[in-house]
Amino acid sequence: MYNIGILQLTQNLDDAVNGFKQGLAQQEIAANFHYLNADGNIDLLPDLAIALAQQKVDLIFACSTPSAQAAIELVEHIPVVFTPVFDPVGSGLVNSLALPGGKATGVAGMVPADAKITFIQRLLPAARTLGILYHVNDSNSIAEVENFRKLENSTFTLIEIPIHEAEELSNLPDLLPINLDVLFLPIGRIVEENFATIVYYTDTINIPVITSHAPNVPAGALGALVANHHQLGVECAAKAKEILSGTMPASIPVDTVKIPEILLNDFAAQNLGLNLPADLVAEAKEIFE
Repeated sequence: MYNIGILQLTQNLDDAVNGFKQGLAQQEIAANFHYLNADGNIDLLPDLAIALAQQKVDLIFACSTPSAQAAIELVEHIPVVFTPVFDPVGSGLVNSLALPGGKATGVAGMVPADAKITFIQRLLPAARTLGILYHVNDSNSIAEVENFRKLENSTFTLIEIPIHEAEELSNLPDLLPINLDVLFLPIGRIVEENFATIVYYTDTINIPVITSHAPNVPAGALGALVANHHQLGVECAAKAKEILSGTMPASIPVDTVKIPEILLNDFAAQNLGLNLPADLVAEAKEIFE
């Protein structure tokens, strides 16, 4: 019987935890779970990680980048399996995806930028100008913006819309270029916490919003291409089994999202005067109305 710690930033990641537990059961791994949740307070995570270490856990399953960072900073050499971390290399969790090199591995949660571009093209075939609204101090947002910059794409003109403070969003109509066809929101705390403000203003000027944060779709975004957090948790369980069987996490490659899911909002489409493409409707995991 293993002792496994679960370090979670928010309840929004419950699906990953449930998938991880299901995956362990499928792997026939019996475990006692020590579960600690920071309820969104990042500052609590280091102390919660210490509390898990004091429970003598054999492994920590860390949900979110800050959770994983707090876990690997423990002086104890407790292996860490993480998800749905967007940028494991850029956040300092691993040296590379192929060869992590430390005491952590896992499954990254960022859907590749080229897949998102293709999704936006399919959803909005007439769009030509794509804006990316992001907070300049959010590492996850910066990572995704950089991935978009690297793409050679002839369909969209890419316009970056950086913000430094949440208060700037109250002036969003002045920040958005007049010729904008669609606004993309990378994952990021400031943007997510102020999504209601963003969608209020974009609705008034009839700009569709595509997001990286799944809960934004039922809240008014037109669509998203996202990872299935439950499946990420299941895949993390397989890595946990390797570690518990004696393999060092340093040599276990970090996986990436294999089959992203389509989320659509038909109510938002109707408000924008758009018809959701039939092929995307057929492929969608969920359509909100």
